[in-house]
Amino acid sequence: MDKVKLEKTKIHQKYLLADGREVVGVTTALGIMNKPALLAWAWAEGKAGRDFRKVKDQAADIGTLAHFLCECHLKRLEADTSEFSPADLSKAENAVIKFMTWWDNNGFKLVASETQLVSEMFGFGGTLDIVAEDKGGYLHLIDIKTSKAIYDEYWFQVAAYHELWNETHFGTSVLKGETYIVRIGKKADEDDFEMLGRINLDNEFDVFLKCLALYKAVKETKQKKG
Repeated sequence: MDKVKLEKTKIHQKYLLADGREVVGVTTALGIMNKPALLAWAWAEGKAGRDFRKVKDQAADIGTLAHFLCECHLKRLEADTSEFSPADLSKAENAVIKFMTWWDNNGFKLVASETQLVSEMFGFGGTLDIVAEDKGGYLHLIDIKTSKAIYDEYWFQVAAYHELWNETHFGTSVLKGETYIVRIGKKADEDDFEMLGRINLDNEFDVFLKCLALYKAVKETKQKKG
C-alpha cells in the first residue's frame, strides 16, 4: 500500500455555487468576530518572552498532523510522516489514540470525511471533518479540535456545517444524532481530552448567519470604496 502524504501548504479552498459564483467559507465568515481568548493567549506568550506566531505555527502543524492521522486511520490509509519531527509526531499520535479510543467505544462507522459542501440557500461553503453513523443508524457530525479548550465560536462553526450537510442531503441521510466537538489535546495526559455534544444548534446557526451577513456587508462596502 502506498503511503499518503499530508500537504502542509494548501491552496485556498474555493466554494462555488451552481452558477459559478464564489462564496465565502464558514471559518472566513466567522473571522469577523472578535476572539478575546486568542488575544489573551498572544499577550501571555509575549509576556513570557515567546513569539506567539512561532508557537501558533507549531501548534497548527501538530493539529493539522493529528487531523491527517485521524483521517488515515478512519479510511484505513497508511500515512507518510517522514517530514515531521519525532516530537511533533509523538504529540499528534497521542491525540489520535485518544480520538480512536472514543470512536471505537461508541461503535461509529465512517460515512464521510473532509467533505466540501456549498449552501445555495444561504451562500456559503465549508469542509466537514467527519460524518459518522452510530449503532442505531443515526448520523452524527463530528468536528475535531486540537486546541486547549472548546470555545463558543466552535459551535457557530459546526452549526453552519450541520446546515450544509442537511441542506445538501435533504430527504436522504440527514443528521439526526448529536453534533460533537471532540477536543484532543497534544499532551500524553488522559485528561487532555474533551467531548461535548449538542442536538439543537438553531441559536448557534442564527449567530453564524449574523456573522455571515456582517462579513458580506463589510466586503460589499470595501468593494464600493475600491
